[in-house]
Amino acid sequence: MSPRSPSAPPCWSTGTAPAGGGPYATSRCASCTPPSTSPRRPPPPAVRGALLGAIARLANLTAWSSFDAGLYDEARPLFQLGLTAGRGHGDPGLLCHLATNAARQEIHLRHPDQALLLAEQVDGRLPAATRAMLAAVRAQAHALTGDERQAARHLLAAERTYERVTDPAAGPAWTQTITAAKVGSDTGFALYLLSATTGRLHPQVVADLRRAADADTTQARVRAMATARLATVLYRQGERTEADHHAAQATALAATVGSTRLTSALTDMHHAASAPAAW
Repeated sequence: MSPRSPSAPPCWSTGTAPAGGGPYATSRCASCTPPSTSPRRPPPPAVRGALLGAIARLANLTAWSSFDAGLYDEARPLFQLGLTAGRGHGDPGLLCHLATNAARQEIHLRHPDQALLLAEQVDGRLPAATRAMLAAVRAQAHALTGDERQAARHLLAAERTYERVTDPAAGPAWTQTITAAKVGSDTGFALYLLSATTGRLHPQVVADLRRAADADTTQARVRAMATARLATVLYRQGERTEADHHAAQATALAATVGSTRLTSALTDMHHAASAPAAW
């Protein structure tokens, strides 16, 4: 399925939006709110919590699949539904998962202010791996604005927080995808964005991307993204022999993964391969 160019972010609420506005405002429109005069009795709290959790997880999965297929306008209201259900469910970890996934779409679409707005919706106690992921996504958004100080602050937070993870297999199933390779890929991408935005290659970007690309992981998408970005950086540095090696690896890995984001990374890689070495 071909990706579609996103339209202007829609407004999904009629109330007062938080600073920045946009499609992820916390208030809901009248059509999304059940009538207060409904004769139905509310479900017991345990049933309501389980239902909201199920809605949040299903909305997140469907929204992420839409985003990864390039259906950005379809993904946004699904993310919004998930965020609304996640807030009602009350699990800050699940809400963080939804907010960071929605933020990744906004970063992909080069909307850093929207990504930061989403990250600000997360509060409460979070496991170390989840806090590391949130910090890495914040770093990417700040990198996209060219704010080196804030990007560096959140990158350091991501790395130091992940060092506290003692059992990656503990917690909900989705937290088990926050591996060392995933965090390395995320921090490497933040440095990649910062380098591209400022026009100066960050000295740590190659090391972070190489660590993620060489990780022994079953996460083919993570390795493919990191490897494609590593090849892109090496081409821009003029290191063509090593870049060609990683480009071949990225292309092989991409054959097993369908992803618009990965396609975009491969396009950047091929463009760098055919352009003069420069930042």
